[in-house]
Amino acid sequence: MNEKEWDDFAEEYYEIQQESQTTIAEDVREYLKSEKVLPAEIVADVAGGSGRFLSLAKEVNHYDLIDFSSGMLANAKKEAEKIDLSNVSFIKRSLEEFIQSSETYEVVFTAANPALTHPNQLEKLMKKSSKWCVIMRVVESIDDVFYPIEKQLGMIEEDPNTTPFIMDQFESYLIDKGFKVKKKDFTYFAQESITEEWMKMYYEEYAKDPVMTRYIRKLFSEKQEIISTTRLTYRLLLWSKDKKRSPHIS
Repeated sequence: MNEKEWDDFAEEYYEIQQESQTTIAEDVREYLKSEKVLPAEIVADVAGGSGRFLSLAKEVNHYDLIDFSSGMLANAKKEAEKIDLSNVSFIKRSLEEFIQSSETYEVVFTAANPALTHPNQLEKLMKKSSKWCVIMRVVESIDDVFYPIEKQLGMIEEDPNTTPFIMDQFESYLIDKGFKVKKKDFTYFAQESITEEWMKMYYEEYAKDPVMTRYIRKLFSEKQEIISTTRLTYRLLLWSKDKKRSPHIS
């Protein structure tokens, strides 16, 4: 997605963020404290979007949230006001512009960064950090209602942004370069109620597909409403800029 597309998507993205049932931001904050990465003097949140991880700023002296979308930054400012943060700067930059800038940070943090897709980019990212680098992505998002039938009908398109593929590449690259990497998974379960009528509307274009009709009939054979459970897993990689230094062993 380009800048305009992210700007157009910003409000919907922020609403999704507000409706999230996970405690990922708080859990990451506590984890980084346990690893002695936080508290810190200055942190960069690269591709910080609508401020999902702004609670990290409570553990630092100064926090730079960097994103190339004006719409995302506007929502991040609203989020900072909501949680009463006054130590955050909002900077409009792309990943490449951030890498080329002169600032360095004690901690460089980036979560679900769509521009960070190749291991070679990690070398450039590390040059911005004086101590720690933290990257995180979703590596699994599977539900027990939609996924089975969509897989059966060949509707699933593998998205490298929601599989372990990219993070596995990053981890292997860092280990090959001699860095001591610590990996941490955060798994959550979210539920929603679904009615038969809603599901038929959702799959309206498959209304005449016998596989789909049998599947829906079986799901709702004895119920008017069912619960869909989604398993969502984030993976975090943490390493020190100093190859001799390991993340804290608790």
